[in-house]
Amino acid sequence: MRNLTLAALGALAIGSALAEGTADMEIYIDYPVGLWNITSTGAIDIINSGRAHSYENAMWIDMNQGHQTTLAHTWHGEYTEDMILLEFWVNPSATGLAAMTINARVQGQGIGPTVRLGDYATPVTNQWTRVLVPLAHIGIQQGDVINSIYLNAPQNLPPFWADDVELRKENPPQSSFISITPTKTIRTLERRMFGVGLATQDWTVDLEETRQRMREAGILFMNFPGGMNANRYDWATSTDKADGSNCRVTTEDYLNLSNAIGSDKMITANYGSGTPSEVAAWVRYANIEKGGNVIFWSIGNESYHPEAYDVRPPPFDHDAETYAAWVVEAIGRMKAVDPRVKVGIVGTYGEHSWPQRTTVINPVTGLPANGWSAVVLTRMRQAGVLPDYFDFHLAPTAPDKESDAASFQALDRIDFWTVRMRKMLEDYLGVSARNVPLNLTESNTGWARLGKQSTSLTNGLYLAYSWGQLAVRNVDSFVWWKLHNQALTDGNFHPSLYGWRTYGDFGILARGLPEHISPPLNTPYPTFYAVKMLKLFARPGDILVPVRTNNMHLKVFACKSGGTVRLLVINTAKDRDVAASLKGFDDYISARVTLHTYGRAQDANEEDILTSQVDPDGMNFISGPSIEFARYSMNVVEF
Repeated sequence: MRNLTLAALGALAIGSALAEGTADMEIYIDYPVGLWNITSTGAIDIINSGRAHSYENAMWIDMNQGHQTTLAHTWHGEYTEDMILLEFWVNPSATGLAAMTINARVQGQGIGPTVRLGDYATPVTNQWTRVLVPLAHIGIQQGDVINSIYLNAPQNLPPFWADDVELRKENPPQSSFISITPTKTIRTLERRMFGVGLATQDWTVDLEETRQRMREAGILFMNFPGGMNANRYDWATSTDKADGSNCRVTTEDYLNLSNAIGSDKMITANYGSGTPSEVAAWVRYANIEKGGNVIFWSIGNESYHPEAYDVRPPPFDHDAETYAAWVVEAIGRMKAVDPRVKVGIVGTYGEHSWPQRTTVINPVTGLPANGWSAVVLTRMRQAGVLPDYFDFHLAPTAPDKESDAASFQALDRIDFWTVRMRKMLEDYLGVSARNVPLNLTESNTGWARLGKQSTSLTNGLYLAYSWGQLAVRNVDSFVWWKLHNQALTDGNFHPSLYGWRTYGDFGILARGLPEHISPPLNTPYPTFYAVKMLKLFARPGDILVPVRTNNMHLKVFACKSGGTVRLLVINTAKDRDVAASLKGFDDYISARVTLHTYGRAQDANEEDILTSQVDPDGMNFISGPSIEFARYSMNVVEF
């Protein structure tokens, strides 16, 4: 017991040297955050305003002997890299809470050691007490994946409030560096990595102001018609098959816009209410009659999802068997019209995602699986018709569960998605999977009821970081959803979220609607400046090269273009400027270095990217040349 108490005192000392907030994994702050869910076999009120340590709410929990409160990660667990402590605050209504115990489930290992709350804190009735538990004490080692954390009642406990639950990280080193290996190559970038989605109701496509903004951002790839409307869109009449309404953008409008800004094209075919012959006719119209040169065609939009429009009766709606047969026929018809087209299929992250009425066998593991992708890939392999790419979407945050920290941390674990998808393709398609790239064709932080995070600097930093994470993992396309939407007021505007705008928006540009809420048409949001920053960082033909940093707040990427080297540096610390020495850049540093910055000041003042010149003579050459990156900013350094 004495050793545990001394360890707890040591944890308190560590608590004064923890990382800045956005590095920590938030589990509960007024509500369960991100992919975390909280339940109890006792009584629980997840959003209780009776007492709060911060903001407005806390969890109220009442557990008798044998009850358990579970904090569960709902997507395969949470990485613990650099995490050292479980921190939370408790406020008991009476004495006795010190008896509560804590343990955790680690992926592949089961439940670890159990510790007693009273060995780490002395709860005071009707007061908030901080609890710091070293993760190692509950069996969690660096690199483990946590599935669940448990609060247990070995006896009847007093009702209590709990708040501000986090997994904390230790402070990064005082001396930070960025080290590049310019002699090695990751990949060569293509035009598809600089994409945006276009909605069917975007009436601004003929405006030169819109086109000029798109050129300014450097958009080189465009998906139409994106979103759920793709499964309702009648290309021949430019109407909505579900309600008969007119759509503002015709195929010809889309082709003209793409040609005007010089972007490559992608079309999402209507699976939900269309036919293979209709999509083949669309290929003929776009490529043969109009000379549109639309090479990339995806079949349907999230067709596995119950909310996707699908006119088929059960059990054939949102059905992988029906989809696979439709796709096999459509590919044959489409390529008969234009053999150049590349046809992608709607994909999911794993072989068990979105369960189906049919079960298939994984050819490698020999185990059954009934997820959407497992069934589709099996039937296509059996038919001898394979997709040209695997189309997936990425929007990691559910409505009303937003957290700035969780948005970045979802990207820290991007391999949860990319590695699983590639492994699934290899299992079901064998060596042929090498010819089926991953294409991201829709992305944002969230998928519905967007709040102020979507129009804040956070979303701009998220866009740039997500692009980099997917680019270095050889994902073949990156499309942000979307160009224009409209201002939204039904989302999450919690004060823990960074930002000052009083509305949300999917778009990178304002649509001007609703009036008196939205800013004027084509006003840029931070996401617009993120896309523009990517234009300054890299263009098609540039080569990504390896780069690393020892500072968890910095997200770094590097590219070469001829004799020029550029860095993309995203500082995710909200309240901490970070200076980093540069290693491996000696051959590239010239008389002056160009620094492009977009951060808190530019966002607050609604200004453009700031470009300045950095004098290497003023850099610190004791530890190597260094540059300071402003708090909560994205930067391109050009050598």
